[in-house]
Amino acid sequence: MFGTCPDTCKLKPADKCGSPKLDRAYWKAVRNAKPRRGASFTYSHFSPSLWPDANRDGVTTVNYSADTPRAAAMHTASGTASVTVVPQTWWGSNHKHTFVDGVRGVRCLAEYIDNVTCANCGGGDPLCARWDRDYFIVFTAHGASKRLAETLDEDGGCYGNGGNVRLHWDRLSKTQQTETDAQKLKRWVRDELPARAILRHHVVGDMGKES
Repeated sequence: MFGTCPDTCKLKPADKCGSPKLDRAYWKAVRNAKPRRGASFTYSHFSPSLWPDANRDGVTTVNYSADTPRAAAMHTASGTASVTVVPQTWWGSNHKHTFVDGVRGVRCLAEYIDNVTCANCGGGDPLCARWDRDYFIVFTAHGASKRLAETLDEDGGCYGNGGNVRLHWDRLSKTQQTETDAQKLKRWVRDELPARAILRHHVVGDMGKES
């Protein structure tokens, strides 16, 4: 667990080892894992300055997972699709959007509109898959991550460090396989992924190269 996350991630528990560099082979596989006539997106805590290539048409959109709304606003203003997580106390009377340093932050639609999921967000064009947007996406901490969002120095602030996601991640981290993750992803996309699909890569973890 946390082996593919960047060493520098502030959400990672202090006693967990991360990775100092991106796995370029896996990054490329994720970039190319976009369904025909569909959409795909993912998230990374690795600084955009370390990304091998920038977001563009025809590939999976990588969203920079910023530690704070201000950082998300800054990276959005510089042209990088970004997201951030806030505690429930963040939202005031306007629970749909916010402005930070003049940049708009849009709350995840699934948080306040019934029956909206990643699969139907934006009418088949999910907000997180729009690489050239001029706003950042804001997720509100909930469930097991609600308390963790209030502090980054107790048990780590990562939502994946608790609840059912933690159990899934723990099982996944112990799985043995003969293929690399890049090889497995390429095969799955080639053989099983249908056209027009909406693909969200990763429930937890990142794209770092494990030692």
